[in-house]
Amino acid sequence: MKNSEPTLEEIEDYNGKESKEKRMTIWIVILSGLLIGAIYTIIQTNSSVEDQQNNIEKIGIIKH
Repeated sequence: MKNSEPTLEEIEDYNGKESKEKRMTIWIVILSGLLIGAIYTIIQTNSSVEDQQNNIEKIGIIKH
């Protein structure tokens, strides 16, 4: 049975031999993910959540 899997040296992206277009695409994907994460973090830190519930109905249970 013949082994049909390529060796590392046969792969075009091995050992820094990738094209400039592929390298740029990887950087765009990484920076886009960081940008989306930063925007999400900014939105989460600037949104306010009220800790008190104003419309609590009286149920007759007294908490000490």
